[in-house]
Amino acid sequence: MNYDEPQLKAAFERFDKLLRELKDEDLRNVIPFKNFIRNFLRVKTNYLDLPTPEIMAVLKHEKPNIYLYLRKNFSQEPIFDFLTHLDVDYEAARKKLDELKESIK
Repeated sequence: MNYDEPQLKAAFERFDKLLRELKDEDLRNVIPFKNFIRNFLRVKTNYLDLPTPEIMAVLKHEKPNIYLYLRKNFSQEPIFDFLTHLDVDYEAARKKLDELKESIK
C-alpha cells in the first residue's frame, strides 16, 4: 500500500543523507543529528505513526559515538533522555524503516 506522507518521506531522505555523509568520529556532527531529531519529532503524518524508536535504534547502531554523545551531553533535556534510553533491536528497526520507505510516496 502506498501512503501519501511527503513530510515523512523528506525526513527519511534527510536521515539517510546524514548517515551517509557525516562521520561518526567527528563529534561536531552531533548538532546536525540533534537538529534532525528535533525536526523529526515535528513531522506531521496523515496515516502512519512516526518511527522514532526505529530511527534512534539505527542511529545507535550506525553512529554509536554520536548517539553516546547525545545520550551523555543532552540527558538534561527530557526528550533526549527518553529517546536515548529506548531499547529497540537494530535489525527489526532497519527492516521496519525499509518497509515504511517503500510504502510512502
